[in-house]
Formats: sequence, C-alpha cells, structure tokens
Amino acid sequence: MHALLICPVFPPEPVTSATTTQDLAEGLLQSGHTVTVITAFPNRPEGRLYSGYSRRFRQVVRQSPEFTLVRVFSTLAPSPTFIGRSMENLTFGLSTLLTPWFRQANVVYGNTWPLIAAGLLTLHCRLHKVPLVLNIQDIYPESAMELGKLSREGQTARWLRFMDAWIGRQANYLVTLSQGFADFYRQVREVPAEKIMIVPNWLDGEKIKPSSRVGAFREANGISPETFVVMYAGNVGAVAGVQNVIKTAALLIDEPRLLFVVAGDGSARPECEALARELQAENVTFFYPLRRSQVSDVQAAADLLVLPTQPAGALTSVPSKLIAYMLSGRPVLAAVAPKSDIAKILTAAESGIIIPPAAPVAMASKIRILMGKRQVLERMGQKARLYAIQNFDKKTCVSQLVRLLETVAI
Repeated sequence: MHALLICPVFPPEPVTSATTTQDLAEGLLQSGHTVTVITAFPNRPEGRLYSGYSRRFRQVVRQSPEFTLVRVFSTLAPSPTFIGRSMENLTFGLSTLLTPWFRQANVVYGNTWPLIAAGLLTLHCRLHKVPLVLNIQDIYPESAMELGKLSREGQTARWLRFMDAWIGRQANYLVTLSQGFADFYRQVREVPAEKIMIVPNWLDGEKIKPSSRVGAFREANGISPETFVVMYAGNVGAVAGVQNVIKTAALLIDEPRLLFVVAGDGSARPECEALARELQAENVTFFYPLRRSQVSDVQAAADLLVLPTQPAGALTSVPSKLIAYMLSGRPVLAAVAPKSDIAKILTAAESGIIIPPAAPVAMASKIRILMGKRQVLERMGQKARLYAIQNFDKKTCVSQLVRLLETVAI
C-alpha cells in the first residue's frame, strides 16, 4: 500500500498535528507500507520560516525507498489575520494538488486546515477516485464563531457550513477526536455514522511518565516537599484562560504552603505576568519555555494540574495538555462545561474534578479542600495514567489508524 499523508505541519515544528502525522508515517512504515508526506516549509508556531530553510515551489527529500517527504510552497502568516490565514490555507491546498503523488496513492490521509485546503483535497480525491480519510481537528466555522471571529448569521456562515458538510459526506471516512466531534458530524452535518471513527490525538506514554513529586524541578526551583503545587502546563495563549488561574492564586495568597506554577510560553504570557504583579499574586511563578523533553519532570512536581477554558469553548475538544496531564499520573482540576468531552473523560477515568469555566472563586474554594486530601489525589492520578494509556497512548491510536487506512485503500 502507498499511503499519501497531507498535513501542513511536520517536524521540526513542535505542534500536535506535526508529531501525530510523523507517528502515523512511522507506524505505516513499520507495517510494511510505502509513505509519502506532503507538507509546508516549517514555520509554526510563530508563522516565520525556520532558519536553514528557503521556500521554493517544491522540495523532495527521499529519506528511504519507502518514505518520501515533500515540502511545497505556501504563504506565511506571522500575524493570525483572516486574510493571512486564508491565503496560507489556499496556497498550501493548491500546491498540494500540483504534486504527482496522487497517481501513485492507494489511500490519502488528510490532516489539513479547514476549509479551503480540506475542500480542495476532497474535490481532487473524488475526481481521481482515490480513497480519502480526513482527520477533523476543529469544527469550522463554529469554532471561529465561538471566538467572535465570524458572525453566526449571514451568507458567509451558511456557505461555510454547507462546505464543511459536503466535505464530511464526500470523504470515505472522518476521523474525529472525540465523541462530541462524532455526534456533531452525525447530527448536525448529517454524515452517516458508519463513516465516522473516533481516534483521539495521542502522546507517547513511554516519554511522559509519572515520577516522584520531589524531583529535579522542585530542587532546581527551591520548592520544598511540603509545598502544595498547583500547575498549569502548556501553551499560554490568548484563549487558554490562564488569567483565571492567576486570579485564583490571588484569592489564595493567605495559604503559605501553596504555590501556583505556570509552565509554558505563549502570546498571553506577558499579560499573565502583568496580571500577577497587579494582583500581587506572589504565590505564582512562571517557567518557560517548556520543552517537550521537560514535560514529565516538570509535571511530576505538581500535586494538582489545572485545565482552564473559556466559557464558550471546550464543548467538543480534547486538548493535548489533558492527555499529557493524565499520562503524568496527576489529578486534574478542569474548569469546563459539564457536558464537554473533557468533563466526560475525567468522569469516566475517575481522575478529575469539574468546576465551571472562568470561575476563580469556585476554583479557589476547591483547591482549599483538595490541599487536605493528598491520598485521594494520588489515587486519582493513578487512575488518570491507566485511562490515558488505554485510550490516548501512541501505540493504541496509531495502530487504529493504520488498520483503517489498510481497510479503505484500493
């Protein structure tokens, strides 16, 4: 089988779709298949071309007789404007279609941007009668509507919803991240249930492991074993909701044994640091950048990991940070909607506490209670690790996708 994987990001870019596409390519190769990956020139997350690369129409790197990496031209979007992102989306989609590898493919796996690149890919596969499996990472245009970037009414919204439904129905299979995604495409987009498969994003359980809470991170940062550490670990972005963690910390400044750690960097990190100074939240410390190789050691120092969300978000998403949290064997305090996929997962795993989004008072109250329940938290952490290995581990998820592509291939 010759599998053609289409994804606009790929290592060395340190983003989830890049690493999962690489993992899938490796899984296919280990199963004896031939793989071609078509991607853009590396520029994420800043939207700037990496040092040592120069953009051209096409660059072909044959890494082995069975594996070919093809980088194609696309515009860059260092500022996430609508026009910039749309042009990046369109140019990558067009450049992808101008490659000759579709004629050799037995199956195409697309993990690309909605809706322009995904739509062009879908149309191309239908015209050339090549089976297509699409991985859905985001529900568009609804995700843009939730963030206030697009009006819910009007011709544009209606056209985009129609286009997304058409893409979903034309693909041979949709791979969705969660039950919430699957339900949405079945009920709202009217995609037949037999064409939908749930395979969440994954992480490597061999690389993110539980370890002693009193380890290198606490020692390097002068954190005593008696200190109760509440940690946020991940991207400190505009929609991450870390500001509510800072506000929670300010409400708990009277707890001398309590420390909040914000581990990670992002566009909102300076704003969060300024907020901590404004609220005199001296019980907050920032650690950045958080490299992938450090995740296990850093998260091991936590007694409780927090996952804040915005009120409009997290209804149908399973962020990679939740998987990393659970693989680290730590309990999760999640500020999410009670019907969200995150809440359902933590409830099923018996490994988390659910509170409303954007509610610092509720978060502070719950943390005060949990500080006196270390044994309960330890048991929850053990259950989190077990559930994550069973459902979100690299080996489990990659093998599911490999079997699906083998089934669909012509």
